[in-house]
Amino acid sequence: MTTDAELPTPLGRILIVGGTLTAWIAAARLASALRGTVRVTVVETPAPPAERVTALSPAFRHDFFDRLGTPESTWMRACSASFDAATKYTGWRPGPVYLPGPAAPPSCEGFPLTDFWHLRRRAGRTTEPVDHACFVTPPLLDARRSPRWFDGRAAFPYGWHADAVLLTRFLRRTAVQGCGVRLRTAAVLGADRDGTGRITALQTTRGRERADLFLDCTGPAALLLTGVLHEPFVPAAGHAPADRTVSVVLPHDTARLGIEPYATVTALPEGRLWRRPLPGRCAAALGYASTRTSPEQAARALLDAVGRPGADVTRTAAAPGRLRRSWVGNCLALGAAAGTADPLAEDHAATLDLLDRLLRDLPSRTSPDAPAARFNTAAAAHHEHALDLARIRHFTSPAGRDDHSRLPARLRSVLRAHSTGLTPAPDELPLRALLTALTPHTAAPPPSLAHHPHAVRTAEDAFTRIKRHQRTLLETLPPAHSYLSHLTATPAPATLRPARPTADAPGGPAS
Repeated sequence: MTTDAELPTPLGRILIVGGTLTAWIAAARLASALRGTVRVTVVETPAPPAERVTALSPAFRHDFFDRLGTPESTWMRACSASFDAATKYTGWRPGPVYLPGPAAPPSCEGFPLTDFWHLRRRAGRTTEPVDHACFVTPPLLDARRSPRWFDGRAAFPYGWHADAVLLTRFLRRTAVQGCGVRLRTAAVLGADRDGTGRITALQTTRGRERADLFLDCTGPAALLLTGVLHEPFVPAAGHAPADRTVSVVLPHDTARLGIEPYATVTALPEGRLWRRPLPGRCAAALGYASTRTSPEQAARALLDAVGRPGADVTRTAAAPGRLRRSWVGNCLALGAAAGTADPLAEDHAATLDLLDRLLRDLPSRTSPDAPAARFNTAAAAHHEHALDLARIRHFTSPAGRDDHSRLPARLRSVLRAHSTGLTPAPDELPLRALLTALTPHTAAPPPSLAHHPHAVRTAEDAFTRIKRHQRTLLETLPPAHSYLSHLTATPAPATLRPARPTADAPGGPAS
């Protein structure tokens, strides 16, 4: 029979450090899931927010905001959002190519439809680009169509671009007023630790803050994991495609020019240029390797590409790599505090996955070691996957094709499988989808298709259905900017529950 003394001691307090977007994603997710059984506090370290545009995947939209019970029409208005239905790649091949999100192509009798496109191309039966043949969305994106009709029905999957500063403010307000998160604005001065080295309290400019579990969401500074616990940083093995960025935000006449419902990535000799549009403005950023391109060259290439020589730019540094362990003792890091793979390809979906893992394996006060080991394995896998995607973008670009010898053995194996038509393993699917988009003419159809004539005939019907569906949607979907204007003109439903007096100031923090 189990006695009370043998039961694990549950967590009573979780303290999140940092005023970053990651910090408030974590606060809202944990507080809403734990439903008052744990007190969640955010120590918001003072730091001026950087103007930038962040990407929210379709999975993030469903797994985060839907669980919070926040309607899309509410949060997208609060952060001046626009649609993000695909990534358009230019500069890798003679014409542009879209990689829709989610990236996996339709399946036909167990084979991805792209395999049958390779077969048709080899037989000389098609010259149509792989994206337009195998996905419904590329012609709609060319025409800048909305992924939704005016009545709210969705025509195809999509994510969002969002103003990161406005989104952070919205999540802060939602977490404090709607989820009961406690807010303290203070600088971290140090930490108290027990005999095992675990943190018991943070010393701040507002006094001591005690907790059972600490989350470091302070960005690349990693104030707790690096500054207090001295966890080593492990640089990315092999060639790192980018360790610096230069960025600019420019005005855009959406009413006159419309808006692109996708991101654009362009391969330049200096690096890879990302563009993410918002209503009324567009963010452009160039990620580059400091060993190949100087800051002056990068700034000049960025401003030449956007046609605004002389504009003010923002420069940042982000060394690719990760902490040796993301969870040490009773402290764990999320987002850029844990590491960086590609400074311009944020993956909030990975943060959500790690938060959900934390919730499933929430430790007791005295036994965090087993959950920490599983968390560290998952965090390392997420980082390596993101780094592999960044490497493929680089090594398949004109500037990086001479660097193949520096690819890790794992990625060289993926490239061989791609070129010989081998079936992708489940964990290779995102990498193979990117390879098919960027280098479609380097791949072969699987030899096994010769033994599946029925699947080949079924695929022909699938190509025909895609063409028919494209024509229907082109005729019925509104322009993206028209839908966004319609959405912002419609009153938003109220979603926040009554505010709780949990912040420093009466009535909660100002946004």
